Amino acid sequence: MLLVPRDRHGAVTARVRLCTSRVCGVGFTDPPPHGAEAAPASAPGGEVEERLAMRVVAAGMAPLASMLAPGARVVDVGAGSGLRARALAQKGFEVLAVEPDPREEMRAHAMMSSLPPGRVRVVRAGIHDLGQVMGDYRADAVLMWHVLEHLPDLDAGLRAVAQALRPGGLLNVAVPNRASAEARVFGSRWHGWEPSRHRWHLDADALRMVLGAAGFSVAGIGTRGGWGYPSGLAFSLAPGLDPQVHPRRSAAGRALAAALVPVAAAARAMGRGGQLVTIARRAGAP
Repeated sequence: MLLVPRDRHGAVTARVRLCTSRVCGVGFTDPPPHGAEAAPASAPGGEVEERLAMRVVAAGMAPLASMLAPGARVVDVGAGSGLRARALAQKGFEVLAVEPDPREEMRAHAMMSSLPPGRVRVVRAGIHDLGQVMGDYRADAVLMWHVLEHLPDLDAGLRAVAQALRPGGLLNVAVPNRASAEARVFGSRWHGWEPSRHRWHLDADALRMVLGAAGFSVAGIGTRGGWGYPSGLAFSLAPGLDPQVHPRRSAAGRALAAALVPVAAAARAMGRGGQLVTIARRAGAP
């Protein structure tokens, strides 16, 4: 399948192929993304939007939170603007938010400004800097919410994460679902491909294989999270309303996503939702 990468201004940058490994079933773009400017997380634009966004994010974090002891240590890798880190901190966890993009790091600091000091530590770093950032510190859980698909090297990235976790620690992963109903309906127009930034494209079998090869056990993979995750569906239908690409149209984009919640929820209920979510466990006794 041919995909058309675009930059944040909508300009076509190149044409790439979507390929699939015959060995492991992992999809990948050829050539790989290179030097694309980071797409900013879609931050809420007012008090009402912020409250709504926090409720949606908190719902997405609830499965992980229910498996952790009070005060557990969580590392959010690729924390973006910090919404997930803040939601976890508000549940009483000790959070380290790791974000490589300087603008997103600044937004994450601002997101934590109303929390008690020390609840969340925000650090500008990438996944391969985890060892240096954490030292002897080991996490009870690592969150990688739409991060795996961006990594230049899946195996090396997951090894770094495994080393950051205590034995028996949890890894909460979300990735676009290449076997979703919307991916099949929209084909090369599916928002989840995002070929200018996404190197890897996974279905449930490929995700299970990748995590297993890195030493994680996977009990189950679902398509839960965030009201059925309507954003991918909305911005496949109307790419021009994607707030990450066109911030001035963010209100219309969010309105369309909200209107499509029932459709996204129905796809999720059939096991064909737009994102895959799993909580895997690192090998070894806790």
